[in-house]
Amino acid sequence: MSVVGEYGRIAQQQDRSATFELIRVLSDPAVSAADRDELGDVLGRLGDVRAAAPLAAIGLDRDRPAEVRQVALRVLENSAMCPEGARWRAWWNAGDDLVRGCLLRQAERTEADLLEPVARDPHHPLHRHALTGIEFGFEEPRWQQYKIQGLDHPDPGVRRTAAEVLYWEEPVAAEQALHRTADDRDTGVACAAIETLRCYHSRATLRLLHELAQGDDERADAARDSQDDLLGSFQCEQRSILGWLAPVADLLGPPEFDAATSGDASVPDTRELIVPVAAQIFSTYSDPDGAWAPKLDALHSYHWIGVPTADRVGLATFLSGHPDPQVRASSCRALSTWHEVDLLLALAHDPDVSVRKSAVYYLRFVPRSHEIATLSWDLVDSGEVAGTRGYEALATCAAHTPPGELDDRLIELARTDFRESIRAEAVSQLAHRIEPVLPVLTESPLVTWAVHIRILSACREQGLRPPGIGALRDVDNLDLAVALAGFDDVSGAHQSL
Repeated sequence: MSVVGEYGRIAQQQDRSATFELIRVLSDPAVSAADRDELGDVLGRLGDVRAAAPLAAIGLDRDRPAEVRQVALRVLENSAMCPEGARWRAWWNAGDDLVRGCLLRQAERTEADLLEPVARDPHHPLHRHALTGIEFGFEEPRWQQYKIQGLDHPDPGVRRTAAEVLYWEEPVAAEQALHRTADDRDTGVACAAIETLRCYHSRATLRLLHELAQGDDERADAARDSQDDLLGSFQCEQRSILGWLAPVADLLGPPEFDAATSGDASVPDTRELIVPVAAQIFSTYSDPDGAWAPKLDALHSYHWIGVPTADRVGLATFLSGHPDPQVRASSCRALSTWHEVDLLLALAHDPDVSVRKSAVYYLRFVPRSHEIATLSWDLVDSGEVAGTRGYEALATCAAHTPPGELDDRLIELARTDFRESIRAEAVSQLAHRIEPVLPVLTESPLVTWAVHIRILSACREQGLRPPGIGALRDVDNLDLAVALAGFDDVSGAHQSL
């Protein structure tokens, strides 16, 4: 098929009929750089698993032009088709820095032994790629320090990457460094820091963004966007912590009491419940070509509980064994609905990380099982998961463990684990027995104030008044101030910026 002039349609529909022709054109060294980049974007949108092998062949071929290889590797990266496990290490051991950069950006915690030496070495030629790789799922304080140190790197490309990757985890320790970087001599670096600061909910950051927004350059434009976003969060809390907000009251305007009390009327969901027909599912998802955007969207909306019992086994086997990991991941909701535990357990060991994540999450909703409790606990205990995957695995373990039986392990996690997502989830699961972790309130935050806020929430639910929270009232953090408002009048707290 001819793909000339069809890129927009192919990408929008995820028309995989074009996959191999796009790869053929991408391989042509005569294609312009602009066209090659566009081809790469389209192939990335397709997410066609059949493209993985030919794209890998291009990306690994050192005899091809570097710019062609780079686009092929970028497609694998953007469509989550980079290798994992033994194949990741095989690619790494080939010693090709072009490939290694891609691998670092997509590394999992199982590759931390190779990722960390590059992330902590500012002189390593691939340092910037390692910082990108630790943006998600590497939440312990030492990983945050590697990102923060990157803000002082002599290379503006590294500084910009460091500013960008501090967006997701929002470590408290990064805030002052980001304030400095917002004044970086490189405009791109400064704007990246300003964009990231929209996630740092402090009065000092709000004031800084306001000051930066007074200009008429690119930095001021970025500051106005971030300030508007941050203002929304602050204005939503004016009624509950009016005194705490006094130092920035001139930026917030008067509280909108009427708007706060009226609320938004809920809109009923009028979507038709579509029960999938087995024969149609087999036909539709057996065809690797055609428009896949509607196919994948449909998997998220089907009313699986309405499928006749007689059709479920065949559908479950078909969907869980589908060659496309996006289909396998989406099938986990159906498998959970039908209590297909064995298939979900198999998918929890799938070669694809997104499928494993989905399976572990949906195992939470099947009947209690010691096997599931063991699997999910071993996953948490191994240290191989953090972030969303970490707290989902711990929540699944708690759902499959008899009440109280997990408490001692949860207390230990809440007190000593270095993964903030795990600590926070442990606190949430311990809401009925929160007293043993109250000393954490007197400690500095590991990464953010999330664990302290979870403990305060649990205390409020249990009717407990935690001791020693006075020092927390001096902290310049909106979310913590809101959490404290439930215990005492914080209007008299220190309000200096």
